[in-house]
Amino acid sequence: MTILPVILSFSMLGATDSEQSVVAGREALDQWWWREYPWYDSDSDAVRRVDIYEPWDWDWLDWSWLSWPGSLMEWIAWILIAVLLGLVIFLLVRAYLSGRRGGSVTTAKIGGPSEADQRERIESLPFPIKAANLDLLAEARRYYRQANYGDAIKYLFSYQLVKLDQHQMIRLTRGKTNRQYLREISRQGAIQSLLERTMVTFEDFFFGNRVIGRERFEWCWTRLEQFETLVAERAG
Repeated sequence: MTILPVILSFSMLGATDSEQSVVAGREALDQWWWREYPWYDSDSDAVRRVDIYEPWDWDWLDWSWLSWPGSLMEWIAWILIAVLLGLVIFLLVRAYLSGRRGGSVTTAKIGGPSEADQRERIESLPFPIKAANLDLLAEARRYYRQANYGDAIKYLFSYQLVKLDQHQMIRLTRGKTNRQYLREISRQGAIQSLLERTMVTFEDFFFGNRVIGRERFEWCWTRLEQFETLVAERAG
């Protein structure tokens, strides 16, 4: 009679401790509401299935091409890649610089160059010329009508140089000579030939102090339309 109550007491105590342990465990899992356990389901108070994914495998990538060249062919391949990259960079830089100067060309095609651009080009000619009248062709025509063929050829040659600069076929820069401009259009055979004839006539007058006759000037003057057509075709 003494043993039975003791056994019952221990049994009830064990059951109570077990229930308290379960409750304490549940409370421990629920008290950190900002932290979730992927394996615990609080709604059913049971273990939740956890899906495990295979980690990303980078072994399929071939990184051997980044290794230091070990053969002559690999060295040649890397050198070719470097040369191609350098060429691409060069073309991009040249296109950028060309675009910066392209505004004046566009202006020339649409409505003629601005007064500031025209004056800057005239001031960059390899010989002094009055920039008061920016219409060089009109000045050449005026001197032609006055039978002053020496000054007429000077303005005609100036007009041709400025025209070539407007279309980026030459680059007018102080310090350059007439022969340098002629070499810049060496690939434009017909244009170079026309410009050279005008240039020689101009140099005979300007540097050689020779008298330019009407026939010699008119040879250059009558080919002005051909010159402008060739330049326009080249620029277009």
